[in-house]
Amino acid sequence: MRRYRPYIGYIIFGLIAIGILSNLLDNPGPFIIPLVVFGIIFYLYKFPPNRFRKRSSARSTKQPSKTKTNKRTTFRVIRGNKRDDDDPPRYH
Repeated sequence: MRRYRPYIGYIIFGLIAIGILSNLLDNPGPFIIPLVVFGIIFYLYKFPPNRFRKRSSARSTKQPSKTKTNKRTTFRVIRGNKRDDDDPPRYH
């Protein structure tokens, strides 16, 4: 059985971090725009504007109905085009 050695993973993640930092220092534009968009989306998700919030006070003032009626609907059978078992088979 082979032993897992995390050294290779540490080296790869270190090289990835070095590459990201060097690109960030050379050309920060491609990194700043997605971070700003993600930050705005996260902020709006965490603290939504008042017009998008559900009004919970309107629900609490509404009184529930006192009597519930048990309404049953009657079902109708619609004749289809399927043959009955009693009918003789059709020949061409």
